[in-house]
Amino acid sequence: MMGDTVLDTDKTFCSILMDVMERHGVKEVVCSPGSRNAPLLIAAAARKSLHCNVVVDERSAAFMALGIAMVSRRPVALICTSGTALLNYGPAVAEAYYQSVPLIVVSADRPEQWIDQDDSQTLRQYEALANYVKKSYQLPSWGNDDRELQWYANRIANDAMIEATSRRRGPVHINVRLGEPLGRKVERTTLFPRVIEMITADTISDIREIKNLAKKVAESKVMLVAGFMPPDNRLRRSVEELERLPNFVVMGETLSNLNVGRFDTAVDNVLTAYSEKELDEMAPDVVISVGGSLVSRKLKEYLRRNSPKCEHWSVGWNHTTTDCFMSLTKRIETDPALFFRKIVGIAKRYYASSGLNETECYSRMWMEMRRSAVESKNEVFEKRHRGEWCELSALKTLFDRLPAECNLFLSNGTAVRYAQILSESFPHASYCNRGVSGIDGSVSTAIGGAKAYKRMTVVVTGDMSMAYDVGSLALPDIPDATRIVVIDNRGGGIFRFIPTTSGLPEREEYFCTRPNLPMPYLAEGYGWDYVEVTDSTGLEAALNSFFKPGRKKIMRVVCDGERSAELLKEYMNIKV
Repeated sequence: MMGDTVLDTDKTFCSILMDVMERHGVKEVVCSPGSRNAPLLIAAAARKSLHCNVVVDERSAAFMALGIAMVSRRPVALICTSGTALLNYGPAVAEAYYQSVPLIVVSADRPEQWIDQDDSQTLRQYEALANYVKKSYQLPSWGNDDRELQWYANRIANDAMIEATSRRRGPVHINVRLGEPLGRKVERTTLFPRVIEMITADTISDIREIKNLAKKVAESKVMLVAGFMPPDNRLRRSVEELERLPNFVVMGETLSNLNVGRFDTAVDNVLTAYSEKELDEMAPDVVISVGGSLVSRKLKEYLRRNSPKCEHWSVGWNHTTTDCFMSLTKRIETDPALFFRKIVGIAKRYYASSGLNETECYSRMWMEMRRSAVESKNEVFEKRHRGEWCELSALKTLFDRLPAECNLFLSNGTAVRYAQILSESFPHASYCNRGVSGIDGSVSTAIGGAKAYKRMTVVVTGDMSMAYDVGSLALPDIPDATRIVVIDNRGGGIFRFIPTTSGLPEREEYFCTRPNLPMPYLAEGYGWDYVEVTDSTGLEAALNSFFKPGRKKIMRVVCDGERSAELLKEYMNIKV
């Protein structure tokens, strides 16, 4: 949406910041003169709804802003120039912190490269007030015309306003680095920027709010995207109910542990089986996300590509404003199972009363696309790869034979990605260290999990991840019901698969780097039963006893890494 044309600063970040603060309810700005903060002052003055109070002394300015915010109970912005001006805000900001008053401190700063270079007013401003603000933010001096960085500036501004005005309210600090020239103006059509709304558990208890959200769900094409989560039967039952709506589709990754439908985990399968045009025609109006980060790069790319057409609701307890798909509009801080249970009943009534509409086939169309994609890929696999020994055939056999009651732990790299495309039946629960996606500690984490679970725990890891965590084999009191599968593809197999490194001549020496991993001797030395397989016949024979009760066991599955990567790229329609 667009508004009037105004004479504004040419620093786009400053305009975005003022627009978002204005939309979040800032009415009063207390500012002090300076040259470095000229773009911020120009932007504030250009917005007629912002009342600017000019106070020369920053210490007095900050206390004046504190008083306005205390009485009005609204967030108030403070704007200062670079240097010690910011430090003069300290006493008032500390008072605001302990009185839970939302001051929005905006400081102009020099470009990054000039800090500590004996230029004037170049002290370290970022986090200078860290002990007395809820959160510190920073915007760079470059990238004003870059779309992704403009999205970043919008997200930073929204998160700062949410942080200042939510839960226990308080001050925040936004440090804006600005390069010369500083006083330029441009004609700019005022925009109505994206505002990320914070909806708390208290708000959800308001029946009017929940009805509005449910009505939006009933009237839209909705896609639920689920990242990693522990198993939650309450949430699973709520999602099962939502999935019965004709306009609702679930993209639940293997690690989401939702397990609500056979094809719901076929995320990468479907996104690599159809053209961008076909997929974009099926883009949702509303994306609702739950859980942690996604494994699927394809799903993230798909939703980002379609971000102008859809809005995103993030449901759950988040430590910050997470806008992975670049379209976040609602940050809903509440228990997802409870939220969905409230939504589904009302949405059903809205849908029933409105009659059939254009979204009625949305769920069925996605179901057919995913079914077709999985069956097509399985057909290709059966015709071309079933008889060929590779990671794809080995892991398909392994995942098909997993005991239903086991907990599955996956290492990062190819193991978790194979599980994403090959798992059609579900174990008791699936886990992976996807919080930061490191390859270290995968086996130790799984053994810790095994100590907390009475039944079998199965670990699937690569030889590189195993080498990183070889000390895990010596951990104390490892349960006998622990099984480790090491996919030995002579190093970091993911580097033969991802486009960034797969074509590099340095790939094998500098990236894949085959580890020296004497698995038979390690297993014997640490008291594990050991079996090694090098073909499909050997794998089938080994699996006959591998999951039976007995001592803890390790299976080493040796495959040709290069050929396996070629077949995986073919299976996933990836062209390098």
